[in-house]
Formats: sequence, structure tokens, C-alpha cells
Amino acid sequence: MVSVEVTPLTQSVSPGETFDIAVIFSMEPDWHIYWQNPGEAGMPTSFEWNLPENFQLTRQREPTPTRHVDQGITTFIHEDEAIYLFTIQAPDYVADSNSFTVDINWLECKDLCQPGSSKHLFVLERDESPGPEKADWNRLVERAELKFPQPFTGAMDQLVRRGDHIELAMKRYPWSKKLLGANFFPFDEMIYDSGKPVQIERGLLRNRIIIPLQIDLNITPEVLHGVLVQHSASPGGPITTNSIIHQQLP
Repeated sequence: MVSVEVTPLTQSVSPGETFDIAVIFSMEPDWHIYWQNPGEAGMPTSFEWNLPENFQLTRQREPTPTRHVDQGITTFIHEDEAIYLFTIQAPDYVADSNSFTVDINWLECKDLCQPGSSKHLFVLERDESPGPEKADWNRLVERAELKFPQPFTGAMDQLVRRGDHIELAMKRYPWSKKLLGANFFPFDEMIYDSGKPVQIERGLLRNRIIIPLQIDLNITPEVLHGVLVQHSASPGGPITTNSIIHQQLP
């Protein structure tokens, strides 16, 4: 089963400040929910916010999913725990008391699937100066950051479509780490072939990551947009990097 907790990471709200709200999904063993692109089945988790007047939701962060294959169907899921962070911008004028609500809907699955939903309400009072951050909040954010994809900073050498796949070539630095495997989780549905695994080819000067396309739909992507996961070996031990790719295709 799945439980949901909503935690504002502030005790009060000050005019013009930004603050985060954490939504924490806790899943019992073998249960899962779905990423924003669920893959070949499933349903993305949705959040409908009702904010006080002139408050704005400026950012939503979701952890990197894992690839799940069951009876030949590939989906992108969250297991065990999934922490979402939502950043809210307060206006220059803030009322004395401010009510926030969020309606959350998801699909939870084990042997069978069932819809889940919950509604959460909390109130933040106005404070002209932000209060001190709690240590528990900092630890929660640190735990979430470990699974959030970060902007891509690798040395991309070439990006090209070759028939039924996209080929991403990156310069190889053999003295630092060795690429062992990769995954790609596209933000867009029905473009990439989720049922086929991502392949890697290691060369002397560069590594190539082969991302399969859904060629039977005859859709040509203009942008490579998604989360690239790379598993590497290094002298200090295994390394996993989760990177957001947003790169125009030639």
C-alpha cells in the first residue's frame, strides 16, 4: 500500500520569499507508483494545488524513476519512497493567515493496481522575517536531492539520429571512470521505444549511448529531452549520475 504526507518546509511565510513543500510517498515492499511518463502502462501522479491569492508555484521536482518490466511491459516507477519538492513564491503582500490545499491522485500497483487519492490542507501564518530552518527539514531535502536529476554537465561530443535510434556520443576519460550501463527516461510519451533497453558502446576516445525510437509511429523527435542515468565504475567505487538532457537534434 501507499501513504502520502505533505510537509511545508517552513513555519510561516514572509512577503516575497520562496519556500518549499515536500510531498512524501511511502510504499510498502513490492508496491509502486508511476513517474510523470509512466512508460507503456500506468498513470502519472498528479497534483492540483489551490494556493492563496497571488502565490505562485514556480518549480516541481520529482525523483528519477526506475525501469520496471513485468510480463513484457516496461514502465517507469517509484518504489519504497518518492519525495517531490514544490517551490512556492509568495507575493509582496501576504495575509495574516494563508490556506493551501493540494489534491493528489495516483495509481498504486503490486500484483494488481488500484487508484489512490488524498487531499491535504495546511495553514501558514504571516511572519515578516523567516524563522530558522529545522534540522529535520534539511535532512529531508538532502535525502530528496540524492534522487533528483541535475542539469547535464557531461562532455557531449555528438548527437545524431541513425535509423531506428538516437546516438549520443560523449568523450571518454579512461583515467576517471568506466561506463557500465545507462538508462534513458523520456519526458515525452510515444516517441521512444520504452520496451527496448538502452545500449552502450565503449570506444577508445568516446562512449556511445544508443536510445531506441518508436519507429512504427513515424514520429521524428526534434529534441532529446529526458533523464539520462549513467552507471560507472571509478577508483572510489560505483557512481550513478542522473542528468536532465535537453538537446536539439540536428
